[in-house]
Amino acid sequence: MSGTDERQTLAEASEEKGWHRRELGRTDVYLRDRYRVRVIWQGSDTISGASLFDNEMYEGYTRDLARVRTWLKK
Repeated sequence: MSGTDERQTLAEASEEKGWHRRELGRTDVYLRDRYRVRVIWQGSDTISGASLFDNEMYEGYTRDLARVRTWLKK
């Protein structure tokens, strides 16, 4: 078993910032105010990709977990 579980770590960090998380299989959807972040996971340590929406308008896509963390710091 891995020493880190990035999915759980991200969920906990986002909760501290006021994000609400819905887990749908291997996808996590984070909601706060006008923002929505959708993260698709490969296991619990690697993402396949993530999308950012601002007021339901597509803003960006990434495969970089560090970028997702930045989005969730908003």
